[in-house]
Amino acid sequence: MSDQRELLDQIEYLRTEVKQLTARVAALEAEKVEKISTPKTLPTEVVLSDKTETKRQGASPLKKITLNKESLEHAIGGKLLNRVGIVVLLFAMAYFLKYSFDNQWIGELGRVVIGYIGGLGLLLAGDIVMRRQYRYFSQGFTGGGIGIIYLTTFAAANFYHLIGSGVAFGLLVLTALAGGLLAVRQQAFGVAILATVGGFLTPFLIGSKEANPVALLGYVTVLDLAVLYLAYFKQWRSLKLLAFVGTVLVYIVSANASYQPEMTALWINQGFLTVYFIIFGTLVFLHNIKHRQPTGGWDIVLLVLNAAFYFGASAANVDSHYGDWLGLFAVLLAVLYLVVALTLQKRKHGDELLLLALLGTGLAFVTLAIPLQLEKEEVIAAAWLVEAIILIYSGMRAKNVWVCRAGIVLLGFVALSLHLDGTPYFQETPLPLINTYSLAANLSVVGFFLVAYLFYYEPDLAEDERKKVWPAAVIGTLLALKQITWEVENAIHYFKLAYSIDFSVSLAWVALAVLLMVLGMTRNIKGLRLLALALFCLTTLKVMLHDLSDLAMLFRVLILFIVGAILVTVSFVYQRRGKGDEA
Repeated sequence: MSDQRELLDQIEYLRTEVKQLTARVAALEAEKVEKISTPKTLPTEVVLSDKTETKRQGASPLKKITLNKESLEHAIGGKLLNRVGIVVLLFAMAYFLKYSFDNQWIGELGRVVIGYIGGLGLLLAGDIVMRRQYRYFSQGFTGGGIGIIYLTTFAAANFYHLIGSGVAFGLLVLTALAGGLLAVRQQAFGVAILATVGGFLTPFLIGSKEANPVALLGYVTVLDLAVLYLAYFKQWRSLKLLAFVGTVLVYIVSANASYQPEMTALWINQGFLTVYFIIFGTLVFLHNIKHRQPTGGWDIVLLVLNAAFYFGASAANVDSHYGDWLGLFAVLLAVLYLVVALTLQKRKHGDELLLLALLGTGLAFVTLAIPLQLEKEEVIAAAWLVEAIILIYSGMRAKNVWVCRAGIVLLGFVALSLHLDGTPYFQETPLPLINTYSLAANLSVVGFFLVAYLFYYEPDLAEDERKKVWPAAVIGTLLALKQITWEVENAIHYFKLAYSIDFSVSLAWVALAVLLMVLGMTRNIKGLRLLALALFCLTTLKVMLHDLSDLAMLFRVLILFIVGAILVTVSFVYQRRGKGDEA
């Protein structure tokens, strides 16, 4: 429309220019004739148009100053007033009909006929106005017509009982279909929303108590495909989320209203849930990949909501018969999301946000599957820690920082919660090292030292990421001290040894410090040597301030000799290394 107006303006400008040139030529010819004949009347003065004045002022000759179509004035005058006017007219019609109904001017059948005539009339008016290029005006008529037909069908079926539920259902489906077609014809996003909402409200508007679940859920499937067709080809992407919300609401109402414990009903519901899951799960990234568009925030919201609804609704559906297998179901979903993510990455489809969302959803299902399938808290923690270690290692090898960070977060959360909650209560002293708590706690220690190792020896790691080496090593050392202390105490109780617990714990701490020092010396890792020195100091303080007051004389002598000898040996090694460096 705007292009046609601009073309007409340009033609008008050229026509004015031609008139001016003609007038000038005529004036010149008249001056020549004046010398040999009587003067002739000069042409009437040509009034220059605004475009000519604009040209003389140096502006573009073909440029017309028009009202900005995106301005607030145009939005209010061209769009908002149209919508408000249609609503006001609908209210006026409603009050008129109510007045006529109250006075018994029109019977029930007449009311329904008036409603259909009024709705169809507005649809026809909208189409006529659209042909005359009044787009927003036509959308108001079309939306009003669809709304009137919806309400008229609802009233005819539920209030006046003039038509059966089957006929009303068919009329509402036809209305929704017509709304979708008109939305495409008129490029009217608002009409598409109205048709979509009406389509999903159709089962509720009918209100039949004899609804067939298969027919209802099948209708929703067809409606989803139609709406998503509009969303895909017209790029009305928010329709996807609207269709998803409508699908969820209809399914929940249907599942609660027609619940049946039989296996047939279970598999029917599960089949439709799977169809919905595939439709919305595929559409999240199909359009973006085909048209090479970036993944938006609403796409991620739909991806997560689709996964959550499918798992939650499936769990509620199969819990009475297959509740023990929900953990395996979560694992299968995790595998599906991870395979899709890796396939897209391998084929270089999709952007980083989409891949991370798919990976994150898959990892979330893995994490969820563990407590669903396992029972003991320590076993659950151990499984989560194994998952965290795998994520960290895989992220480092694949150079995917987000996968690595997810593993670190999971490791920190599980490890700290495991150790801060204290040791579990055992009715009998467990076998040292070979028990569920030792398995989980020792895995947490290994996890932090693995993080430190991987981050230290990764050559291509950024400096910001490499700084995580030392927090991981410090946390791993502190957790190792705590776990060594518990393991020593547990071993003494289990084997009923006649050793002092304080003496044994101090020896274990010294052994850990020696191990760190040896690794620091042989691998030339200054951080490990500093940790070892700090641990030597801590052990010495423990021995001098705590152990000596409780130990028997023999154990006092032994611990002092052992700690002192090790400290002197470490000092000698440092001095020897210093001389070697000087030489």
